[in-house]
Amino acid sequence: MSSPHVPTARRRERGVALITAIIVTLIVALITGGIAQLLIADLSMSRLTLWDAQAQYLAQAGVEHQIYLLKANKAAGAIPSTNYPATGDQRGWYATALACLLNCSGNPSARRWRITSTGEIRQYQPDGTWTVLQTRIIAVEVDITYTGASPAYGTPERVTVVRWEETLP
Repeated sequence: MSSPHVPTARRRERGVALITAIIVTLIVALITGGIAQLLIADLSMSRLTLWDAQAQYLAQAGVEHQIYLLKANKAAGAIPSTNYPATGDQRGWYATALACLLNCSGNPSARRWRITSTGEIRQYQPDGTWTVLQTRIIAVEVDITYTGASPAYGTPERVTVVRWEETLP
């Protein structure tokens, strides 16, 4: 039975506004979801880029620290895993491996070293372990020329970086 007050053409249009509103709402929701997805991906990429830069700087700090130690003492050893800067969250770490390549015995006036430095960004987990979030490795060959009479402690006269290699993640 049809309503006597509504014309026939209008009766066929019943519910069109509801369907149109649902379609428009669905389109707006899809656009909003897409924008949210892009923002989340951008934030994730920014975080990864920040960790990569921090790990790179930590590896460079390890190289500089090792050169400093070698300038002060020809017999200095490699740097064990070191938290730097010493912050409460202990996220930044570096360590070096050290190998003498040239004039390694006796008291030569110059030595060539290969320094491999690893910078890491870590995150402490509730179970008491660390998760490495990002790692960068730098390998450097450096010549250090010493002056002075002391066998182990000479005055560094010149430091020359012969080779610098970065390992990309």
